[in-house]
Formats: sequence, structure tokens, C-alpha cells
Amino acid sequence: MSLNLRPDLEECLQGLAAAYGVSLETFLQHVVEERAGGAARSRLSAEEWADSFPNAPLIPDEALGRENLYPDRW
Repeated sequence: MSLNLRPDLEECLQGLAAAYGVSLETFLQHVVEERAGGAARSRLSAEEWADSFPNAPLIPDEALGRENLYPDRW
């Protein structure tokens, strides 16, 4: 399967994946499983989901700033 993302969205997701210390593919796999697979398995709490990432550092506030999420709009 392939997924075509806008470059700015891909960059944002890449940054989030890097902040968790995982590949973009692994990050998206977790997101998709959490959203689509929740009905088929017990739902994880936000804390359990975050704990499923190895050595997940906190995302710094500045990484989530509008200027970083939408760099072409500033």
C-alpha cells in the first residue's frame, strides 16, 4: 500500500514520528490501528498508546507551533 501525502503534512508527521523515536511507517501504523482497529480490540488509553512507543520523548511545545506545522504560511 502507498499513501500520497502533501509535502507539508508528510514533514509534520515525520517530525512527530521522530519525536517518538520511530519511523514514519511505524508511527502511522500505530495511528491507523488506534483509529480503525479499536473496534476489533480493546481500546488503549492515551497513556497506554504512548507507552507502546519505545523511548518516546516528550514533543517540545515549539514543535507543535503553527509556524512549524505550516512553515509555508508564515
